[in-house]
Amino acid sequence: MNKFSILFFCCAGILLLSEPVLAQNNTSPYSMLGIGDLEKSSFDRTSGMGHAGVALSSNRFIYQANPASFAALDQHFLFFEASARFKNVSYTGTPITDLTNSISNDLQFKKVSLGTKVTPRWAVGFGLHPYSTISYSFAGVKAIQGSNLFADAFYSGTGNTSIAHITNSYAVNKNLQVGLQTSYVFGHTEESETLAGQLADSLINTVRNRTVGQARFKFGVQYKTTLNKEWDVAVGGTYSPKTNLWSNTSVKARSGNTILLQNDYYESSYFTLPVAYQAGVAATFKKAFTLALDYQYEGWRQTNYSGVSYVLDDSRRYSGGFEYSKKGSYLDQSYEKFFLQTGVFYTDSYLRINGIQIKDYGLTLGAGAELSRTPLSSLAIQAALELGVRGTTNKGLIRESYTQFSLSLCYRDFWLSRKLKRYD
Repeated sequence: MNKFSILFFCCAGILLLSEPVLAQNNTSPYSMLGIGDLEKSSFDRTSGMGHAGVALSSNRFIYQANPASFAALDQHFLFFEASARFKNVSYTGTPITDLTNSISNDLQFKKVSLGTKVTPRWAVGFGLHPYSTISYSFAGVKAIQGSNLFADAFYSGTGNTSIAHITNSYAVNKNLQVGLQTSYVFGHTEESETLAGQLADSLINTVRNRTVGQARFKFGVQYKTTLNKEWDVAVGGTYSPKTNLWSNTSVKARSGNTILLQNDYYESSYFTLPVAYQAGVAATFKKAFTLALDYQYEGWRQTNYSGVSYVLDDSRRYSGGFEYSKKGSYLDQSYEKFFLQTGVFYTDSYLRINGIQIKDYGLTLGAGAELSRTPLSSLAIQAALELGVRGTTNKGLIRESYTQFSLSLCYRDFWLSRKLKRYD
């Protein structure tokens, strides 16, 4: 392995350590419910295709949605990918009283992934990516139970839940691939309530910190075949069983400098992640034009979570994307010069508030190209733009109109083995 590869490993280690503690600047009132805002993007090549990619795989790039896709990677090579995203959100609705705070921006590292083909049939991958985020702040009035008093209240919450995973993928034959992603879902959130007014001379602040963690599994399968000289087709699917996340909540309440309550083990319980599955199909014409369609289902209704004016409902996402890939040749080897993408998606989210299931829909555009290349290594860039809308202004809710731009660096390098040597 050359010095460039070692540099990428160092960057990967830094990102793995820093990603869970990055601050969230985008706020969303919907993130205070459930486990927060669920991340729909895999931050890979599918980001420009409406996030459709369950049936897609590549010998040169990592596809994250289906663990079976890793078996398509070239043997004797190491694959590394890192992604970041900028997001801008504007808010509309009658609850918004301060128009100067109706826009938020956020820039974060989002994903690191490593993959390699250990044997002609067995591939292994490692990675870290987000699962959900909590980021909200708003003011209101709270009635004091047992009295006619009211208090001005300010609520805020921050935190995230991430997934660290090891993926094993195996090519049963030239058409069929299977995979298993073994991951650890973990995270920390902090929620604060500050009361003022008729209760005391000083503010009363209550802070709840919650830590979650548990192993989770995801099974995947892909089948691909060549119909004729022009057409290739593939189908894929994934399945994740129900998972109970262990959760511990600590609480600390204070009035001025006086601590009213402090308990590091205030509540220990579980938060249930539901059964989830995905299905996808893809067709490629002349190795250049690809159409992919995906369906995703998560059975949140069976978890029986509910609160004031909301319940968790079954979530469904429909996504589709189109890609054009321009090929070239280098030293008698075929490679990709660039690609262009577009896609759409529509989601019935897992939140039903005031009887309305929150929708999320949008349009994506993507492009990518190789920046540098040698016979045994390459560096490529992938970029995606997403324009979307979530929520509604009906029944006192808030509509979020967002624009986000994601950027991924993809590095491929020769992996030394006992049988092969590298010559540059």
